[in-house]
Amino acid sequence: MATCSVRSIPRSWLWQLREGGTITTTISGWMLASGLIRLTMGEDGTATGRFTGDTIGYMLARPHERPPRPSLIQHPGSTRTTLVDPALIETWTGHFLAQLAAPSAELASTSDSVILVDVATGSQAWTEPADNGWTVHQHGPLPLWDQVEGALTTWKEAGAPDQSAFGMTVTDDTQTVWLGEPDGPSWQLPT
Repeated sequence: MATCSVRSIPRSWLWQLREGGTITTTISGWMLASGLIRLTMGEDGTATGRFTGDTIGYMLARPHERPPRPSLIQHPGSTRTTLVDPALIETWTGHFLAQLAAPSAELASTSDSVILVDVATGSQAWTEPADNGWTVHQHGPLPLWDQVEGALTTWKEAGAPDQSAFGMTVTDDTQTVWLGEPDGPSWQLPT
């Protein structure tokens, strides 16, 4: 059991488990969203489990902390109407999904805008109110809002369940968070 959050399960934790052993921790990231997971090691060396749905979080373990980035200067880029309300990111599960979709991004918000900045590439996206909805501006090599919007749309189409509908599979090489069942919609954690 860990009382700090991690961006992904350290391999050394897996190596300490035998069949039936468990890991309980919070998965978090640079957007500071989190989900409490309990994983059980299978006989094949794969750990699987479901998120509890509890709204709990811990600070990130030091090796998993985000690197410093320069002050935000919004750059012009492509502009379009959003397909989802940016307020979905303010919900517990919506925030978690945004983090899964853009794992190297940080999140900031103002009273009427959501701002995403990718620490690795400098890509950015920000929303602003428009006539009957929202406009999003994106700049850089990663289409951050497109990634987040896709995850939020998938979640809404599944009925917008809480985190207990999500699970995780961890192998020595990959770490996947999935919705519903292991073969459902999924997102890879950075390893």
